[in-house]
Amino acid sequence: MTAYNVHPAAREEFDAAFDHYVRIDPELADDFDATFFRCLGVIISSPLLFNIRRISVRRVNLKPRFSEYYIAYMIWQEKVVILAIAHAKRRPYYWRKRIGEAKEMF
Repeated sequence: MTAYNVHPAAREEFDAAFDHYVRIDPELADDFDATFFRCLGVIISSPLLFNIRRISVRRVNLKPRFSEYYIAYMIWQEKVVILAIAHAKRRPYYWRKRIGEAKEMF
């Protein structure tokens, strides 16, 4: 599976996390970026690899260095849909409403 979509709010979350790390150290931001895209590559190449965590949503922690963040995604109409780039210790499952939004968007 190579097709994927990203919920607009998930894009904003990625940008916010990246900007946070840029303010701390640009190299740290580069590591975050590389870790995210490595995980995204695994998701796209093997979307069923990760277990369903909630409803129809799967989760991948950005390990090892950024494991407080995770990618929440689902498979919808034979495409991977990234729902959130979430911080694990903030408002659990706040992004659930995006499941319905994504089904309408994509």
